[in-house]
Amino acid sequence: MSPITVPVFGSANKLVLSIFRSFFVGQDIHIGSLFTEDMATPAIIARHERRSGTVSHDAADSRYLKPVIISVNTVTSGLEAERDGHDLQEMCRVALVEAQLKQLTIPGLGHISNIENSTVASKVSDWATSTGVVQYAALPKGAVRYESIFRLIIRPPVSGSVNNRFRPLA
Repeated sequence: MSPITVPVFGSANKLVLSIFRSFFVGQDIHIGSLFTEDMATPAIIARHERRSGTVSHDAADSRYLKPVIISVNTVTSGLEAERDGHDLQEMCRVALVEAQLKQLTIPGLGHISNIENSTVASKVSDWATSTGVVQYAALPKGAVRYESIFRLIIRPPVSGSVNNRFRPLA
């Protein structure tokens, strides 16, 4: 079989989570891609989504650019939960924009080529929006969830550096 000439993309989830983990290092913030019932707060839940009503960017060359929609949720609790949720969302935005501006490359995953905030952070009342799978009826007492949606264009990592178990052997 001839070698693959089209770049292989890494996981958009892992790319964004790696950016957040690097940015928030040393802070006691749960960072993941799934909501769990007994999740510690403050928490950032970010994941690649398919959203109705949210159009991804148009990639000029889909061989080398991948458009993705990323939801960023923050869950905070306590006396200042609403303020903390807003502030944590703002720092998530800063982390993503700085990663794009600095062209922060995550080995095996790539980097953000372009970013646009599709839906600014706003407070929402449950675990998931009406377009997603509602995992729980309501947030735990005293918890606040903010959500924002970003449209990204991702560039792939250096050729051959993605660890994809389905990649054909050369």
